[in-house]
Amino acid sequence: MNRELIATRFDHAAPERQVALLLLDALQKLADAGEVDAACRIAGRACVILRHGSPGNERRFNALLHRLTPRLGASNEETAKRGAPAMEGN
Repeated sequence: MNRELIATRFDHAAPERQVALLLLDALQKLADAGEVDAACRIAGRACVILRHGSPGNERRFNALLHRLTPRLGASNEETAKRGAPAMEGN
């Protein structure tokens, strides 16, 4: 994803795409830091916002959700091991 961001850095015709790629990169980093649930929630909200007005960007966030959701169970198990309460109902 970073390559896409670098490739579009100077593309003034696509600021919405640049912002989407920046947010996707930040959400991936958030998930890598152990905040998978938060990253998924934000990505899901982005999907809802972008669904009708920017379907191409919505697909990018949807793809991120599909990559991250398998990690949700592992994230909750790690939280429980640290003694913090796991999120219920997610």
